[in-house]
Amino acid sequence: MPNGSMDTATFAQNFTRSVFISANIEVNGITFPSVMFPSAYTITADPGVALNITGAGITNSSGLTQNFVTGVSASNSGAVYFRNSATAGTSTIFTNNGGTGPHVGGSTVFLDSATAGNGTFINNGGMAYGIDGGGTSFLSNATAANGTFTSNGATVSGAYGGALRFFDNSRAGSATLIANGGTNGGGGGSIVFGDPKSSGDTSTGDTARVEVFGNGSLDISGHDLPGLTLGSIEGNGFVFLRANNLTVGSNNLSTTFSGTIQDGGYGGSLSKIGKGKLTLNFPSTYTGGTTINKGTLVVKNTIDSATGTGAMQVNLGTLEGVGKIEGAVTVGTGVGTTSRANLLGGNSNTSPGTLTINNSVTFQSDSTYKCVLNRSSRVASKVTALGVTINNAQFAFTQVGTGTLAVGTVFRVIDNITSNLAISGRFRNLSNGLVLTSNDGTKFKVNYTGGTGNDLTLKVVP
Repeated sequence: MPNGSMDTATFAQNFTRSVFISANIEVNGITFPSVMFPSAYTITADPGVALNITGAGITNSSGLTQNFVTGVSASNSGAVYFRNSATAGTSTIFTNNGGTGPHVGGSTVFLDSATAGNGTFINNGGMAYGIDGGGTSFLSNATAANGTFTSNGATVSGAYGGALRFFDNSRAGSATLIANGGTNGGGGGSIVFGDPKSSGDTSTGDTARVEVFGNGSLDISGHDLPGLTLGSIEGNGFVFLRANNLTVGSNNLSTTFSGTIQDGGYGGSLSKIGKGKLTLNFPSTYTGGTTINKGTLVVKNTIDSATGTGAMQVNLGTLEGVGKIEGAVTVGTGVGTTSRANLLGGNSNTSPGTLTINNSVTFQSDSTYKCVLNRSSRVASKVTALGVTINNAQFAFTQVGTGTLAVGTVFRVIDNITSNLAISGRFRNLSNGLVLTSNDGTKFKVNYTGGTGNDLTLKVVP
């Protein structure tokens, strides 16, 4: 039995494919050689048992996905620890089961400079469990006499979910990290970077794909400042920031997040990088602001604010959608006139709609307001804001669909809902009174004092 820091456990071809570890064990690594298996192995750390991988880590050359499980019981749970520079390897799945009683679920922990490699880590939620109610028993010849006896009903509590934890200088690599919700009130699975009780947690998210569902969560609140970079986030669970910044997009995937990002009022923030598109479908409450440094951020929430209460800065990339934003929005940095930052009312270049900003919006010189008109539906991009400033920015007008527009039709493309402030400044290629002519000959006259007197409108003219 391999059990030491220099030992390697090798799982070759065998018809016994379920392995249960019943006592604490340490190995340098685990190897699945390149041979034909009847099927993949499942290696389970029994409740109360730890599997410690402290050297090379897992080498999987079998061509099959190998499975690791942390078992749970009514009173305990198993764990897997990666230490030093150990790796979880490739084609590996780790399942951390949620608890079934008043204890934590199974866990996988990365310490030192260990890495999750290309593994998949599934953290299941806990289950609700019952606590017996009170009662009085009569034995032998005992009698109740004239007493009054009340037996209170049982209570139900929720066990903790399985957990994946990254401490020290450990890395998430290109792994897929999943946190599922609990059952009937059980705690959700969790993905945790950093320990709030200690400093020196500089673990990295690298290009990991994070998926959180139900009351499952991603928690970076204990990570060292300034924060963490991840490949992507998706699902409908929770993200906890505290004072940290979460940077998303390093794997260039396009994902949708329908959960809540929160910081408890400590100034946590969100940044978007990478070529992909991040869609936010639900309101969040973080307070430290949002920055787009590359790619596209889409807001589709119907209430409150998809990007918390802080300001929005678009340095490079695109902000678009038909949702609501609470903080002030600045598009561009104001350096030069080469367009790098864009704002679009609508869900894409072919799907215009209204983006609501319950604050001011500023278009800097290196930004473009992309306005799309769908001639079939007669809907144009519109941005609603509380005060509009245009600092020599660019205006881009495109049309999709077909259809004839009646003379006199007015499209309000910027709705400046302040009652007494006009739009400050002009788009450098869109002067007041200018007539735009489309490819089919339709003419649109520009008016910066249209609508209620302080809106930007395009009116179809003869």
